[in-house]
Formats: sequence, C-alpha cells, structure tokens
Amino acid sequence: MMQIREIVLYSWTGKQRRLPLKLNSVNIITGDSATGKTALTDIIDYCLGSGTCEVPRGKITETVSWYALHLQVNDSEVFVARQAPEEKAQSSQRVFIKQGSTVSIPSYADLGQTTNVDGLISLLSRLLEFPDTGNSELQGIPNYAVTLRHAAFFLYQQQDEIISRQRLFHRQGESFVSNSIRETLPFFLGAITAEDVRVARRISRLKKRVRETSKEVADLEAAADRGGMRAQQLLAEAANAGLTTLISSDDGSLTVDALAELRTILALRQSTSARSGDLDGAQLGNSNRARQALLEERDRIRSRSKRAQSSLESIATVLSDRRNFEREASEQRARVSFVQLIPDTDNDGCPLCGSQVEGHREEVAGLREHFISLNNMPRSVSSESPRLKDLAETLKREIDECQQAIRNNSAQLESIERTSERERNLALQESVQATVIGRIDFYLEGVGGDERLRLLRQELESLKIQLEAAESEVDSDVIRDRTHSIVSRLNQRMTNWSSRLPIEHSTDPMRLDIKKLQIVLDTPTGPLAMPQIGSGQSWVAYHLLVHMALHEWFAKHSRPVPGFVFFDQPSQVGFPADSEYRDNDAISGDRHTIADTFRFIIDAAGRAEKPYQIIIAEHADFDEQWFQDCVREKWRNGIALIPQDW
Repeated sequence: MMQIREIVLYSWTGKQRRLPLKLNSVNIITGDSATGKTALTDIIDYCLGSGTCEVPRGKITETVSWYALHLQVNDSEVFVARQAPEEKAQSSQRVFIKQGSTVSIPSYADLGQTTNVDGLISLLSRLLEFPDTGNSELQGIPNYAVTLRHAAFFLYQQQDEIISRQRLFHRQGESFVSNSIRETLPFFLGAITAEDVRVARRISRLKKRVRETSKEVADLEAAADRGGMRAQQLLAEAANAGLTTLISSDDGSLTVDALAELRTILALRQSTSARSGDLDGAQLGNSNRARQALLEERDRIRSRSKRAQSSLESIATVLSDRRNFEREASEQRARVSFVQLIPDTDNDGCPLCGSQVEGHREEVAGLREHFISLNNMPRSVSSESPRLKDLAETLKREIDECQQAIRNNSAQLESIERTSERERNLALQESVQATVIGRIDFYLEGVGGDERLRLLRQELESLKIQLEAAESEVDSDVIRDRTHSIVSRLNQRMTNWSSRLPIEHSTDPMRLDIKKLQIVLDTPTGPLAMPQIGSGQSWVAYHLLVHMALHEWFAKHSRPVPGFVFFDQPSQVGFPADSEYRDNDAISGDRHTIADTFRFIIDAAGRAEKPYQIIIAEHADFDEQWFQDCVREKWRNGIALIPQDW
C-alpha cells in the first residue's frame, strides 16, 4: 500500500512549500480558482514517473525547481523528488530518492540526482510487489511488464474527467490507453494472480524448449536415413562442389555406396584442410605483396618519366627561344648593315649630299658598334645548341625506356590479377565445399546416433507433459470467469451505494462494462450507458462510485495499486470553478445534493474494511464540522499552492 504523507515543492532559492496529508483518510484542499489546486494531480503524477510534466505553465513552473512527494509505502517511507524540466524541455531525468523506516524532508542543498525515471518506476513497482508479467504467451495475461505507470489510470479524476459522460478513467481518450486499461484491469483486480503470472512465464519457457527440441529431433531424424535419399542428395552436392566424381547409371541413380563415399570425402577433407588452408593463405599473401611491389615500382617509373618529360619540355622551350632570338638578331643586323657604306671621316659632312650635319659622326659610330655586336652574337648562341640537342636526345631515350618499363609493369600486374581471380574462384569454391562438408559432417553425426535421438525424444515427450500440466493450471477462460466474478461484486457494491446518492436511476442495478469502459444501468426499459444519461451530477457520481469501489477492492485485497485516489472538484456542477466561492453560490437544492455527495464520500471511505486515502481539490467549503475535519488547507485571501514571497 502506498499513500502520500506530504507534497513538497522547492523554490529556486531553496525555500520549501509543504502540503501535509493524512493517511487512510479523506483530505480536502479547498480554495478559489487559479490557486494551484488542479496542478496537484500533475505534480503527483510527475513525481511518480510520468513521461512529461503536465503542470500548467505559469507561476508554478516559473518558481518551482524540484517537485517532491513524501510517501508511505507499506512499513517504510520513501522521499521522491524530481527536478523541474529545463526551459523548453518537457521533462527531466534527474530524480532524487531517499528511503528508510522514517525519512526526514531533505534540504534544498541535499537534493541531487540519485537515479533516473526508469529507476524510480522500477523501485516503486518493486516496493508495491509487482510481479514480472513480461514475455507471457497466455491469452488474458499482458505480454509486457505491468508497472506503476499502468496503475496511474486508476488514481486520478481531473476536473474535465470527473464530469465526462464519455470517458470513465484517467487519460482514457488517448491513443492505446483504453487497451492498456482493459488488459491490465483484470491483473489489478486480482483475477490474474501472482501464481498465474509465474505459471504463464513457465509456459512460455516450456513452449520455447519444446520448439527447440522438436527442431533438433527433426534434424536428427532427417539425417538418420541410413545412406538413403539424404545421403544421395549430399553426394550429389559434393560432386557439384568438386569434392568427388560420381558414376551415374542410365536412370541417373548413383551406383556407389553413398554412405561410404561421404565418409571418405569427410576424412580426406579433414586431413587436407589445415594444410591447404595454410598454403592458400601463403599464396594469397605472396600475391598481395607482389602486386603491391609492382604498384610501387610503377609509381616510381611514372615519376621518373614525368621528370624527364618536364626537362625535355624545358630544353625545347630554351631552343625555341634561342631560334627566335637568332632570327630577331639577323633581322636587326640586316637593318643596320648599311653603316658599312658610310666612310669613316673626321668631318661632319653628309656622305650623300656633302652638307654639314652637326653630331652625325657620334651616331654613325654607335651604329657601327651595334652592328659589330650583332655580328658576333649568333656565333656564341649557336655554339651552345648542339649540347642542348644532345641532352634532349638523352631525355627522349629515357622517356622511351620508362614507357617500355610501364608496359612491362602493366603486363606483370595483369598476370597477377589473373592469378588473383583464379585464387578468388578457388576461395569461392572452397567456401561452397566447406558448406557441403558441414552438412555431410552433421549428417554423419546423426547416422548411428540412435541413442542421442532416443534421449531427445524422451526429453521432448517430458516437456510436452510438463507443458500440458502447466496449461491446465491456468487458462484464459478461468481468468475471464474470475474477472466477471469480481466485477459482479463491484457492481453490487456500486448499486448499493448509488441508492444513497440523489442521482437519476439510483435504484436501478449498475454495472461496469470493462470492454467499453463505461457504466451501464439496467433499467426496466433496457440498458442505459452513461452517455445516454443527461445529468451532470449523475456523471460525477458514477465516476466517484467506480473509483471508490475499485480502491476499496484494491486495498482490501492488497493489490499493487497506490492506495490513494484524487478527485478534482466533484462539486463543480453546483459551484462553478471560475467564480469566487461563496457558500450560497449554489441554490439550496444543489447545495444539499453536493453536501450529500461529500457525506457519502467521507462515510464510505471511513467504513472501508481496509482504509485508503482520498484527496479532493475542491471549490466548495461547507461549514459543517464533518466537512471541516477533512480540510487540510484553505487557499483563499492570498493563500495558494505557491507562497506570495516566492
């Protein structure tokens, strides 16, 4: 049994907000709207491992750094704190757990991660003694691990759920939740016992062993054909793989002793496999090394050829430039050769017309010097060209040698590639042969293995007997009958209670339809489902009756469900949540109806054979003592879940 001692909040500055609750009792938190009452279910569920933090955004999320619960779990106490999600995150994996016979509320400085959400769920599920239901193959038992998170569907009735005419349970309208409720409710009711779960897991293990043993027996039976069809098939495979030569008769049948031939093939293969394996590995290594050496040699030859080609191109450029220079010098020499016709005299007279030209002798002297230098230059340039031409011829021969070396290198590489291809084909053939040899080996192991086959058959028969016995201990029909029996008793309890509440059809038998997850009333004119009933107060009452009947059953039979249920504003039909509370908000008739509802809750919970905890977030606040005795806090006049100084 797990109940809540306190709800604790920590601010970012380390302040604490503690909301104490009373165990095994009705706890009412009454107050105005927008004081944080509705957020309590989201805070509790977040601390119990929900996937996301659904606390409404606002002052609570802006001021709270850690959400926490002080729990009573059987005879021990557990303090669970979970850090608020970071900005834009939907949850946090940082969880703090403290456990002991008594646990004090830790300070803000003591909080830190001790586990994650999966560890939290695992711990609480273990403390509540959840059996492992995973991997069950028995119809009616969930084939997944049922945990505390599956019990959460029976713990909360939020403000929009408790008045719903369509949905009876928490989050019932979400994807896959309805199926989860249908699958786990028989387990939580006790129709599926811990012994059923153990038997179901034993059945799953036995079925697996039966499948494995049956396959092994079938394989041995197929192998043990005394040299018949299977041996002939294997011998044909061996021939196709090149392991033997077969002699066929005209009709295609084998004319050799297949069993003896298979043994010969296996013996020869085993004697040569290690030796051939070493040889194949050495050959493959030699081929790879030779190929690598040739590739490296080809790279060196190509580099040498590129260097020679580059040098040859440089020489060709030099020779071309020199030819261009000689041509240009020859043209220049022809242009100034006329200077030889001018006589060398000391006067300034023009050699053609005899007129006096001042300074012409210096110009003539300069032209003569330029002509002489041009006349000498071609001989010095031409004298170096033969040596360059000889060097160019040497480089051409080197390039030709490199090209020939590359051709030889490529031929050797092609030869190695052809050899490697043959080796790969041989390796492929070796793989095929190894597969066939494995089949032959397995077959020959089975031939003559009568003792092993006999023992396996005995084991298989024993497993089948155990499986049949286990399946007789529990079956889906028994679980279904138990479920109907328990639900029938719950229906009787709810019908008796309904007569004490001022709701429609209170005298008609009431039943829980676990397939449709609805309340159905058996009226004189026929069955009526909850959506067909028009009173809001009736819808609220049906939600209360179902959950109180379930939790009374859970507590009485020590089922692994937390021992609390949370109702969010069951009075909302008469006291609107969006108005400030005044005791006369509801008309007299509604007030009496709501008061009667609270009297029923408190009285029925107090009369439970084994008490459980009810938490109610409420807008109404009756002055009667029986109501005030259950009030834990009043959130009005500035008092709320979050203190004003936060």
